[in-house]
Amino acid sequence: MKFPKLRLKIGAKLIGLIATLLVLSAAALVYVSNRLFVEDNTALIQQMNSDTAANLAGQVREMFSNITDKARMVGNVFRQDFKTPGARDAILRDTFATDADLLGFFLHEQTQGKMLLKGQIVAPTHAALGTGQAVFSQLESAGVSIPETLQGKMQVKSLKLSDGTAALAIAIPFIRDAADGTRFTHSVTALLKQARFAKAFETNDIVTSFLIDSTGRYLAHPNTDLSSNGESAAHLDIVSKMREGKLGNGQTSYLDPIAQEMRLGAFRMVGLAGLGVVAEVPQAKAFEAAARVQFRATLIALIVLSIAFLVGYFYSNTITWPIRQLVQATRQISGGDFGVRLSPRSSDEVGELALAFNDMASGLEDRERVKATFNKFHNKEIAEKLLSGDVHLGGERREATIFFSDIRGFTSLSESLQPEQVVEMLNEYMTQMVAVIRRHGGIVDKYVGDAIMAIWGVPLDNPDANFQAISACLEMRTELAKLNESRIARGQPALRIGMGLNCGQVIAGNIGSDEKMEYTVIGDSVNLASRIESMTKEFGTDLLIAKSVRASVQDRFIFEACEGVKVKGKSDSIETFKVLGYLKDGKPTMVLTPYSDYESEKSEKVVHDPKAA
Repeated sequence: MKFPKLRLKIGAKLIGLIATLLVLSAAALVYVSNRLFVEDNTALIQQMNSDTAANLAGQVREMFSNITDKARMVGNVFRQDFKTPGARDAILRDTFATDADLLGFFLHEQTQGKMLLKGQIVAPTHAALGTGQAVFSQLESAGVSIPETLQGKMQVKSLKLSDGTAALAIAIPFIRDAADGTRFTHSVTALLKQARFAKAFETNDIVTSFLIDSTGRYLAHPNTDLSSNGESAAHLDIVSKMREGKLGNGQTSYLDPIAQEMRLGAFRMVGLAGLGVVAEVPQAKAFEAAARVQFRATLIALIVLSIAFLVGYFYSNTITWPIRQLVQATRQISGGDFGVRLSPRSSDEVGELALAFNDMASGLEDRERVKATFNKFHNKEIAEKLLSGDVHLGGERREATIFFSDIRGFTSLSESLQPEQVVEMLNEYMTQMVAVIRRHGGIVDKYVGDAIMAIWGVPLDNPDANFQAISACLEMRTELAKLNESRIARGQPALRIGMGLNCGQVIAGNIGSDEKMEYTVIGDSVNLASRIESMTKEFGTDLLIAKSVRASVQDRFIFEACEGVKVKGKSDSIETFKVLGYLKDGKPTMVLTPYSDYESEKSEKVVHDPKAA
């Protein structure tokens, strides 16, 4: 039994598509719900991080407050005069007895530009550390700067003592200078075990917290190797944000570039010496529950989507298959294959689109055929301008470089050849010469027998037109030598050419009538270029350029001045130059061939009889 061909319109096909979209919407709803769960969880974790950082910052601030109070007390003891022998040492020993983490104190005074150690004491348990300059050198190596402390800047640095003990040095401004209230005359440096702070930063199940100094180095961390070795956390974005100093607290998510792990973190400034506390949670650990929810929701969505796909497949395929064919055909068109055609299999809107595509492809094929034909008779730039529809009589004044060349002795040479041989010779010669002109940005304006007229700077501006034009002429010189080698090997005579360059104002545009017009340039500069090309006969050379061309490139080529001569139509002598080669980094490179120079002869465009001028 033969069933009638099912022809559905776009509206009917969209019903199936909408059914599929409903399933996708359900999956999207699950996804959005999961994302909301993640965002809420993120907010809770960040709040936990903020609370942890704030709590630890308060503890650190209190610990430092106690230490600085003891340091100032010790500083006062150092400065007091005790009549009873041993009274000072007894008080100081009691300080160490009540706090086993203290390792030593040092009192410095700056007077008359000199830094003096006015008092020092080391814990009895660490007497092996020595005193005086030995410990002070370790403080300096850790970055403790007493002069900066005397300017009112409290400093906290981590260091390892000579016995391997991990310690913190806390340099505190002590006595303010009476003459200059912004400075201090004394400072007290307290030395204590780093382990005092490590206890507060022991990690828990989720949060890792640590203390850093103003340069971003670890002062306390659950991984004691990081803090005891003075490792830096400056590579973490949250530390960079904290060190900017714009806010006293903040939170962000960031990538640890070393561990390659995303983290959620918060920071809180301690409020002294640029210290800060960071609390962070690995993002993977924070979102374990969310990942499980997302996995289950995704699994359910995939099951529903699979069922919906089976239901909607037969509907969607009637739309997607023709569209895929259309996309493929469009790509073939963009690749230049304008012969592609579609075969509509439906009478709905997609079928009508296929027919319209075929009409478009046919029109593009015709246009490309016309364009390809135009490109054979015109340069690409001019052909595109003509095809754009911007074609009307008239012109514009432009600055251009004009080139003329012809083959020396072409008339006598062509008389000795058959017409087919002349055409073959010209085609071979023109193919190589025109390729050089185009490689150097030139546009061939026209061919007149064996002569070539080319221009630079029209129709598009070219600030380096003179350099490109001369470079093209020098390459044409070498290409002609290669061509002559082939001709001589075939038993054919060598060719010699003359080339002339001039630059100046021209009128560029469409010349002719409404029925037939030609894009070209006219003007006195064009006529002079033609005369300069003819002057090459007089000087027996293949290339002459006008003074106006040389002016802008005189430090880029090697020139030889020629004697000024008069040409027909000009009252003044024309000054021209031969081009012998390039100048690159001040070093000359000659570009000469056996065909660059030849025996001079008179030119019909040069005035030989002064009365004829």
